[in-house]
Amino acid sequence: NEFGELYAFKWTTLLIPPTTLLVINLVGVVAGFSDALNNGYQSWGPLFGKMFFSLWVILHLYPFLKGLMGRQNRTPTIVILWSVLLASIFSLLWIKIDPFLGPTETPTLQ
Repeated sequence: NEFGELYAFKWTTLLIPPTTLLVINLVGVVAGFSDALNNGYQSWGPLFGKMFFSLWVILHLYPFLKGLMGRQNRTPTIVILWSVLLASIFSLLWIKIDPFLGPTETPTLQ
């Protein structure tokens, strides 16, 4: 009982980045499969490499997720809110930047 506060769970800002990574990778897996289903056979090849990496990250962060859930099977709400907010911001920035597409060729006027 004298060391009871050592085992008390208090949320901290250090929980937000790994939770954000989990959210981004889970959304990426769902988005990747839906994109592959919509685009046909050609998109399944590149999907496997991306899925392997995403599932690898999720698998390695699974013990963290189990620890975050705790005994009550509840994650602190503030951690979830910040993680979803950050994941949304990063996803929208990634869509806006779109680093995999080259600069579009603009037609030249003659």
